[in-house]
Amino acid sequence: MKRAGFTMIELIFVIVILGILSAVALPKFLGVSEQAQAGKCQAFVGTLNRTVGPAMWSNSIMQGDEGKLLTTFTDAPGVRAEIQRQIDIPAECDNDANTTYSVGSVEITIGEQIYDANFTDGNATSAPVWTWTQQ
Repeated sequence: MKRAGFTMIELIFVIVILGILSAVALPKFLGVSEQAQAGKCQAFVGTLNRTVGPAMWSNSIMQGDEGKLLTTFTDAPGVRAEIQRQIDIPAECDNDANTTYSVGSVEITIGEQIYDANFTDGNATSAPVWTWTQQ
């Protein structure tokens, strides 16, 4: 007589192997969402340096402000408005509506990790620079 199917021992071995695989793989996928958000913000900072910064810098020079953005835009929301005019600020890089992009440091929390978006104002010979660092 020929039996078709699996024995109980075979099924238990398969379940144990799947449990071990999931225990190994699950921790690797837990932080993927936060890593993606941080990567998006890092790309955003790169975009600021390639597109927004030089454009704002050249406008400042043409207005006689020697390349300084904080002279051209008298308050930090002016810098923010100019960034939003040229490119969208991703939601991941903007904790709330009061986040500013100005001289100094802006803290951005993604998951449990805290990052800094730092801004260095431009001058007559160099454009402003934004940097992205993890605390």
